[in-house]
Amino acid sequence: YGTTQAAERSDILNVGGFSDEVFTVIDNFVNGHYGSAHWLEEIEAVTL
Repeated sequence: YGTTQAAERSDILNVGGFSDEVFTVIDNFVNGHYGSAHWLEEIEAVTL
């Protein structure tokens, strides 16, 4: 994407938008709770 702040890497978190939830996202990222398994679970939890 031409508008991302930094290239996608495991040690970089790009945040699009801002709300109180961003603090939870940052906490999860810093504590290693994000990874391929996390995002797969998030996607599978979506009801179509």
